[in-house]
Amino acid sequence: MLVEKGKTNWLYILGVAFFALVVFAMNIFLQSKLSKDLAVLGNATIQMPIPEPTPRPVPLPTEINQNFLVQVNECFIPTAAIYGYTLRITSGFRSLDEQDVIYDSGRTEEGHIVSWAEAGKSIHNYGYAVDVVDRWRGYYVNWKRLAKIGEFCGLAQVDDAHFEYRGGLVTDQFNAGKRPAPISLPCDIISERAKTNQTLASQDLQTCGAPNFWNY
Repeated sequence: MLVEKGKTNWLYILGVAFFALVVFAMNIFLQSKLSKDLAVLGNATIQMPIPEPTPRPVPLPTEINQNFLVQVNECFIPTAAIYGYTLRITSGFRSLDEQDVIYDSGRTEEGHIVSWAEAGKSIHNYGYAVDVVDRWRGYYVNWKRLAKIGEFCGLAQVDDAHFEYRGGLVTDQFNAGKRPAPISLPCDIISERAKTNQTLASQDLQTCGAPNFWNY
């Protein structure tokens, strides 16, 4: 009540005025904030998500990798020859169809099991593996020594006759289209002998810092 017994109720008036002032101030504040938010929104660049590109299918190779083949022909086989091996390649690049035929041998087809890798699971399918045999002694050779010679040339022996180069990649990465970085011959003299059709000698290996493979 504004009037009580002929007197003005100033406390009530002050309360109403204070409440009105608070409401007015809040209204001004909200209008100001809304204007700023709208201004920021108007100046902002809307970031739309960029769809990831659809991965392109990586074509499978159709031949053995040439960089890998250089390591085999110019380092591995000539170095092995110094230690009495007469190696020849019995299997290099294989297509997926060829791998299927080999894998089926001894399983769904008559014959002996000659491979444990299905199509796409063999490094032969990507051109980074060879199988070798000695021309005169067949498989009756020192495979441990040959493994060390392969290691010197950057190749890894998986089983007795199988040598490959992965460069740290696993089979699934090959299948996804990745390939190892190229490798270089252990030293220039090996390349020079190959270019001039000269026979690699034991002295050349000593110059290259190769170990004495007779110790294996």
